[in-house]
This record gives sequence, structure tokens and C-alpha cells, in this order.
Amino acid sequence: MGEDVSGGEFDIFKYYNDVIILSLLLLIGSALTAPWLEVSFRSYWDTLYYLALPLVLTVLLHEGFHALVAKLCGADVGFGISAKYGMVTPYISFRTPLTVKKARYVIVAPILISIAAFLVSWLTRSPFWALLYIFNTAGMAGDFLILLVLSKMPSEAPVWDEGTVMKSEIEFPEPYPIWVSKGLVLLLVLVILVIAANFRVEVEVVYVSNQTNP
Repeated sequence: MGEDVSGGEFDIFKYYNDVIILSLLLLIGSALTAPWLEVSFRSYWDTLYYLALPLVLTVLLHEGFHALVAKLCGADVGFGISAKYGMVTPYISFRTPLTVKKARYVIVAPILISIAAFLVSWLTRSPFWALLYIFNTAGMAGDFLILLVLSKMPSEAPVWDEGTVMKSEIEFPEPYPIWVSKGLVLLLVLVILVIAANFRVEVEVVYVSNQTNP
């Protein structure tokens, strides 16, 4: 995207398109690592159990792990909801300055959810936990981008998070050059084309005769 994020402030929404694309790639990639996942929707309960419940639980656990680790690092934690670009996004914030080293732990904490959910799903072949693993992994797109930025900063530099904007006393580096954004778009297009080329719909037709047997 190439925006200038210098001046002690990093706004994740400046990379909104990249985050969405990366989230889709993570969604597809994580789904491919759980080939045992099979879900059928035959009732409202199925939709609730296999979509709504894992999604809600993912949000609660994801933000909860951010908050827990921030608390353990000594920060005062706040919660909020952003509605930028028409997308409602819950978030946690910590206005207590933390070192970049500690902030990295806060940002990467939800990866533990993905690991645990994957292992439970793999051992039990549970579609519920597989979906939680997939949703959480896809939801870490923004976390990975922020982690990339923090990886380029001095470990002892102070940072604090206001929810969608992270601030510091020093300048934030750009996460990557502009060609990476274009590469993500190209990669997503290629992945979609590969999926479309291998996509197969199986339709089972059941014929019911109205004729009465003699």
C-alpha cells in the first residue's frame, strides 16, 4: 500500500485491503490443514452450532488472550468496538506503555488458541473445534501485520495501543514494500483459480415415483 506510517503512529486500517486479503488466504490455508472437516447444515441449530457459536467464541477467546497477556505484562486494558469501513471489529487497547518486546507477546498471544483448537480437532475430529481453529487463524491477519512492524523496532522502545492505532515515541517502520500488497492480491487470485478449477459439486437426485405398484 505504501502509506507513510512514520511519526510515532501506526494505523492498522491504512492496510485494510491487505488485512482482508491476508485473512482470506489464512482462512483457506487453515481450512486445507483440516481435511477431516465436514459440516452439513440441515437445521437452524446446525447453523448456530457450526457458524455462530465458534465465531462468537473465537472473538471472545481471541480478544481475551490479548487482554490476559497485556495484563500479565502490567498494562491497563480497555475494550472497544470499531466500525470503520462498515466492518464491526471488537478490540482491546492498552494505554499503559509497554516495551516492544512485551507488546509482541500481547499481539501473538491468540496463536495459542489456534494451536490448541487444531490439536483438539485433530484428536477428536470435531468440526466445531476445526472451525474455531480456522476462524481464529484467519482473524490473526492484522496481528501478523502488526507483529511484522514490531519486529523491525527496538525491543525496549515504548509502545501503547489505542485500539486501532498503535503509538510510540519513535517512528513506526512500514511493514513491507508496496510490491508485497500487489503480490497478496495476485496470490489470492491464483488460489481462487486453483480452487475453482478443482471445485466439484455433487448433486444427489432422488426420484420418487407417484405410481402405485400393481
